[in-house]
Amino acid sequence: MERVVRTLSVIMLMASMMTCTNPFKTRDPAEPDTGQQAWVQPGSPEIVLENLRNAIFDLNVENYMRTLSDPERTGREFRFIADPSVVAENPGLFAVWSRAHERSYFSLLRALTPDDSLRLLSLQQIQSSFFADSAFFVENYTLRIHHTQQDQNIPVVVQGEARFWLTVDEVGEWSIYRWEDRSLGSAPPWSVLKEVYGK
Repeated sequence: MERVVRTLSVIMLMASMMTCTNPFKTRDPAEPDTGQQAWVQPGSPEIVLENLRNAIFDLNVENYMRTLSDPERTGREFRFIADPSVVAENPGLFAVWSRAHERSYFSLLRALTPDDSLRLLSLQQIQSSFFADSAFFVENYTLRIHHTQQDQNIPVVVQGEARFWLTVDEVGEWSIYRWEDRSLGSAPPWSVLKEVYGK
């Protein structure tokens, strides 16, 4: 009887060892904490603005561009309508403004902004409207981005009102297809940065 118990004990011990994972096996390394904000699938219009904030915080050109309407996916060309005072000082520039200008502007701004510098977009919603395949937001904004050209009188803080029209594509992802910029008070609007870096 004792021999049977010992044999069963050995069998059970061997069976449990075969089913257990190796306690000495090295684990997969954890992803490094880069401090970057995650891209969130834009399943609602509000997420688009959150992704825009995060792309600016991360200085991530590709994620910035993903917030803007791609006509191949949405059927709508992206349009940026600059502040009228900036348009008056730069006739013709914003009449042909496109996604390519947005990429150029944000890429250059990213190159001129140190990784450890402040960059922060604050949005305060004033109005919102939702429709079946589109949405409209009016947001007061403050953008702080400490680039290296402050000594050339290029602002590091811009403020104004942004009007965003958003659309949804066939797979349910939202993006901005029209963006209007308006100055509020004496602070320069966002259009100034786009004018400087998007030419």
